[in-house]
Amino acid sequence: MDKVPSYNTIEGWTRKCGLDDIKHAPEVLEDKEYAIVTDECMMIGSEKLLPIIAVPAEHQGQPIQPNDVKVIGLNVKQGWTAETVNAAIKDNVATVGKAPKYIITDNDVKMRKAVKLSGHVWHRDISHTLAMFMERTYKNDADFMDFNERVARCKKQFCMKEVAYLQSPSQRVKARFMNLSDCVAWADSMLQAFYRLQPYEQEVFSFIPMCASFIDELKEMVSCIHHVETEMKHRGLCKVTIAECRHHVSMTVMRGNYRMQMVGRQILDYLKEEENQLDENEVVNNSSDIIESMFGMFKYMQSPNKLNGVTTLVLHLPVMLALKESPDSKNYNVNVRLMRTRMKDITLWRDENLSKNLVTKRINTLRA
Repeated sequence: MDKVPSYNTIEGWTRKCGLDDIKHAPEVLEDKEYAIVTDECMMIGSEKLLPIIAVPAEHQGQPIQPNDVKVIGLNVKQGWTAETVNAAIKDNVATVGKAPKYIITDNDVKMRKAVKLSGHVWHRDISHTLAMFMERTYKNDADFMDFNERVARCKKQFCMKEVAYLQSPSQRVKARFMNLSDCVAWADSMLQAFYRLQPYEQEVFSFIPMCASFIDELKEMVSCIHHVETEMKHRGLCKVTIAECRHHVSMTVMRGNYRMQMVGRQILDYLKEEENQLDENEVVNNSSDIIESMFGMFKYMQSPNKLNGVTTLVLHLPVMLALKESPDSKNYNVNVRLMRTRMKDITLWRDENLSKNLVTKRINTLRA
């Protein structure tokens, strides 16, 4: 009977495949036009991960899929600046041997400056950009702050009571405007169902009908933003989709109140700026959702011990992207990758790209 490989053996194989995918990404991209998506990852211990991935430059008629991605760089530092991000982009692009057609990032100041230093065309991620417009308009608005305060106070006071089943969904405060749709959908559902609730429940959520007009306003704003995002992600950024989105914004939020018009004007300005960077028939990507998915996968895998920082575990990412939801996963030749890459190569890559593991340093220091 054949022996079943141990956990450690399979983990070693996965890391070898991941490193092999990074090393041979330039061969895959040799005859293809590509774009770069990059972002600064969450803090892992005292370190931050800056993955640089290649995606098709031309929109494929659907949102970017995991198997469209080729990882060309996994860069680690304790802190990133515009200059160091630019240097990382330059080094990773050099391994490919040809420049990307454009770069997609969020609106972070250092990322914007880094792309400017690199001299490449910059397309802003559609989701982060629209969320930023909402935040600029609503974050310090009296009606928005009052509504959020009422929701938070209700949640705190009745979290363990029998009405807790009706409470609003939890939100990350830092990313509130990236995930506003769930909260707005809850508020709208509560508004529609309010007069079917029990008297005690109506008493607890009495602020809902008082905020009815504001809830309707947010619902219309979220609907417009969802429409623009869907058009861009599914059909690509081009002059046709820009014209369609411009018309939709003009017919919806630009006919609303001053707050809605303020967001609408920012969206229209953004569309105009993006249009000025496009050729007549060019259709490109402008979403960095795929890199957010990468962060989620790595966050799920990483050790809860923050002293570990970024380890060679990060080499799992190229393999997970290649095999996730891919119709060609059966053609993924593991044997060839294992033959081309040795465990020694992983050690060399770790020494060149990652900092010293603080857990190892702790063990060696206490042992001494």
